[in-house]
Order: sequence, then structure tokens, then C-alpha cells
Amino acid sequence: MKGIRTFVVRAFIVCVLCSCSIEFDQYPTVAPTPKTTSSATGTDRTAFPDADVTKIPITWSDLNLTGRLFFVNTSDDNPASSLKNIQVLDLATGEISTLFSSTQGAWIFYMDISPDGKQAVISYIDPSNPTASSNRALYIVPLGTDSPHQLLFQPPTENDHYTQAEWSPDGNYVYYSHYNGAEQPLANLTPDYEIFRMKYPEGQPEKIIDHAFWPRLSSDSTHLVYVALDPESGENSLSIANADGSDPRQIVLSGINGSVIFDAPVFSPDGQSIFFSMSNTAQSYQPNWWDKLMGVQIVKAHSVPSDWWSVSVEGGVPSQLTQLNTENLFADISPDKKHIVSTSEECLFVMELDGSNLNQLLSDPGIYGTVRWMP
Repeated sequence: MKGIRTFVVRAFIVCVLCSCSIEFDQYPTVAPTPKTTSSATGTDRTAFPDADVTKIPITWSDLNLTGRLFFVNTSDDNPASSLKNIQVLDLATGEISTLFSSTQGAWIFYMDISPDGKQAVISYIDPSNPTASSNRALYIVPLGTDSPHQLLFQPPTENDHYTQAEWSPDGNYVYYSHYNGAEQPLANLTPDYEIFRMKYPEGQPEKIIDHAFWPRLSSDSTHLVYVALDPESGENSLSIANADGSDPRQIVLSGINGSVIFDAPVFSPDGQSIFFSMSNTAQSYQPNWWDKLMGVQIVKAHSVPSDWWSVSVEGGVPSQLTQLNTENLFADISPDKKHIVSTSEECLFVMELDGSNLNQLLSDPGIYGTVRWMP
């Protein structure tokens, strides 16, 4: 009976760690932006001549934004059954190009773009791949060509899963998180993640940090920020280390009451601060009778509203940047180092580094996962 209860609790944790409640109130909800077929020959059409292209109205012209946003989208309103696509929005022309479309039943969990903009690395379940049909495996996707996606390396077993793949800004390494589903003690509240890196393209996987996930590199590729995790208690914390995993240390936050969940950390442009998603401490979860019966203590921490915060790399009292109360937050910094772009449950939006001047770019519930801002 104890084993069954623990299994149910762990299954419940996996579900809630991927969701949190939605209550967007910092800016108004907008209907999905209408798309029309484009006949223009903008930046994306030139870079990716074979891509399917649509065009949307440029509602952000007064922000003087430049570059391209790469993101993951679904092909219809039913993410459970729809196709998943890698798309790119040209901020200058309003063109959206589809660069990669998955097969039915496949799923893209995470995506990053190489510094030269020519390849994507994705965490991907590909049912058509006989050697890794059930794994969250890492694939390289050539962009702007007809070349097929390829496994970065073969998972040792069907229980090995890889996600949160990040290219170092210098292009020399791919960092990623790993866990083995068959090696997780039943008493653990969460999977026991570990961070690896692999010299690209010919290197071998190298484990650099235990009990950790969400790796992100500083702009000079010298330091790593990540979330350290105690798999037994489920408690997590922000930490930084050298790029090779050496000299790790926790970023101690002050003024935080109760258990919270830290997600999706990213360095500020100058490397002196960390932006991160954190559950709203003012609305922290209180266990109900079912949770108490099942022995659940913190499994719903990620299901409360979350927002963007920032804190010095030396620690201290964090500053709240947004009042969003939403889920699926993930951010990237603009090439000019003046803006933050973020995904959310409802849309793709942009704001200044202090959270001000927040503007919606795309209102589309199909957008999820990661976003990259390239020149």
C-alpha cells in the first residue's frame, strides 16, 4: 500500500511540475492575431527560402525591435494531438516562417538555436525513430535546408531522458539536463536530474553537476546558472558555478516565506543579476485534505501563479518584475541587451529589463516552451 501511495504521489508531482494556474492581469487578453499568406521577401524568406511563411500586422513598431524570435508552436488548438512546429518571427517584417514540423504523436519539449542561427537542438520524442521512440532525446535540426533531424547521441536505455538543451554562447558546448526513470527511488518527490555538457560536435557527454536542472550560460560562456534540487524533499534553490560545473554556490534569497519553486533562470546582460520565474509567495499553496491523506507536502507549489523576478548573483532580496499570475514562463535577452522576451500560457510578450513597458507580441495559446531572440 505504501508503494502504491508513493507511486501516485510521484505521478501527481510530474503533472503539477509542468503547470500552474492562469490569471493574467498585467495586460489585457487579446484575440489571436490574424495571419495572412505573405508574398514578401523579408529576412526570414531570404534566410529560409523553403519555409512556409505567413504574415501578421506589426503592432510593436513603436518599440523599434529588431531581430528574429524562434519559438515552438502547435498547429491547432489541441496541443495533445496537434503537430509541433519550430517557427521564427521576423520583428522587422511581421513574417512567421515554419522551419520544422514534427510528425503526429511527436513532442518538442525544449529548443535552443545555435549561435550562428543555422541549427536547433531540441529535446524531442520521435515515435518514428526505432532507436529512441520513447525517449526525450536530443536532436540536431538543420534550419533552412531539407536535411533531416539527427540524434545528437544515442540514449543508453529507453529510460534515459534528456531535456533543457542549451548551446553555450560561444558555440563550443551543448548543455542539457538528464534523468533515468528506472533509477529514481520511490521515496523521491521529483526526478533526480543532473546536468551534462558535450563539446560540439565531436565531444562526449560529461556530467558536471548532480541534483540540478535548468542550465543557462552567461553571455561570455564562463558561468552557469541553474536550479539545484533535493529529490527527496523537492526543495530547490538558485545556484551558479563555473562553466565546467566547478565552484558551485547557492544564491541565497532573503525575504522569501515558505516553499517556492524557482524556474527558468537566465543571466542579465552584464552577468551581475539573475532573472527567474518564481511562484507567488503571497499566494502559496496550502495542502487540502486529499494532499494530507496522500502525504503530499509541496507538490502543488508549481501550480500557484508565477512571475518574473530578479536578484543579484550575490543573493539578497529579490525584486518582482511582473504581475502576471501565469504559467510556462521562459525568457531570453534581446541582442541589443535592452529587452526581455518571454513565453507564457497565453502569449509571447516583451518588456524592458526592469519589467516596465510590457507589450504583447503574439496572442496565441499554442506557443509554449522556449523562445530565442537572434539578430
